[in-house]
Amino acid sequence: MRPDSEMVELERKVFEIQNEPMPRGAWWWWFWLFFFNNPQNPERPRQLMILWSTKNEREISCNDITFRLAPPRDRSALDGIVAAWYFDGEKMHHNFLLEQCNLRISDKELSSDSATPTSFSIDKTKNTVKIGNGFEFIADAGDKHGFVMPTYKSNIYLMNKGYSLLRLNHLDLTGRVNNEEIHGSAYFQRVFVNAPMPPWYWGIFHFEGGGVLSYYKPHLLGKALKRDISFFDGEKMHKFDNIGITRSGGDRPLFTVSGETEDERIDFNVTSYSHSSWTFRKRVLGIIANKLVYNEYPAAISSLRLTNKKTGEDIVLEDLGKSVGNAEHTTGLLI
Repeated sequence: MRPDSEMVELERKVFEIQNEPMPRGAWWWWFWLFFFNNPQNPERPRQLMILWSTKNEREISCNDITFRLAPPRDRSALDGIVAAWYFDGEKMHHNFLLEQCNLRISDKELSSDSATPTSFSIDKTKNTVKIGNGFEFIADAGDKHGFVMPTYKSNIYLMNKGYSLLRLNHLDLTGRVNNEEIHGSAYFQRVFVNAPMPPWYWGIFHFEGGGVLSYYKPHLLGKALKRDISFFDGEKMHKFDNIGITRSGGDRPLFTVSGETEDERIDFNVTSYSHSSWTFRKRVLGIIANKLVYNEYPAAISSLRLTNKKTGEDIVLEDLGKSVGNAEHTTGLLI
């Protein structure tokens, strides 16, 4: 358990950004996922993803819209992009936001001057995201377990190429959508990437009983660059540094995931119920075309079993309660 003072210090890092010139191709982004109640169909919670980003790239295309970005100057005035999709409980609104705009960052707030103004601000442990006049999300840390508190890590692949990541795996969510009060949970990450973007599998899931499950498998040329499953069952952490994952189905796929250590084994299914995607295209040296298709799936854990090999004890989905989350599966490569 971390003290509140450490949590406040970690959250302060959210808006820190390097003042020195960014390397060509480097990318900053701030990413929120909001999961909230759907009274008309409780089995399919509503979701909204919003992303603010800036990339040191002369030209890049997203969903067939070409963006030409000026090199980052300083964090108070960044040439960037705001993007969002919104699953309203029945329909997926692709490109809910997708616009080049100025991003302004201070010690406690990020905002965009987009046609629909957006902002993300922090007051101690309270995070507030606003989108126009219709959306206000308030995310606050409830559980003080280390896995759901802010965590920071970095990974260097080669020389100075790699990424750094600040994330909050679970926050309690309240707010309003078009004057309707909502409640649910949220996930946040701030990422700096200074490396090619390989394809990956990733997922984050929240359970009624307080559990949190995440997995991550970036891969290239058939080889995994990282294998990780992290499962907080509401009381205890379970870590797996290997992962088996298969995808089946079409536009709303099923992901079958497993992991194993000497002491434990976990198996679970991720069932998606909607889909949105971003297709990024660019040319290396202005000649070599490459693209990355970034698929996101509102989803739930449809089955789960964690077995302790020594005691024979199991944790199953019924012990955790209903789940809500998001699964990602990307294809291609962005250099």
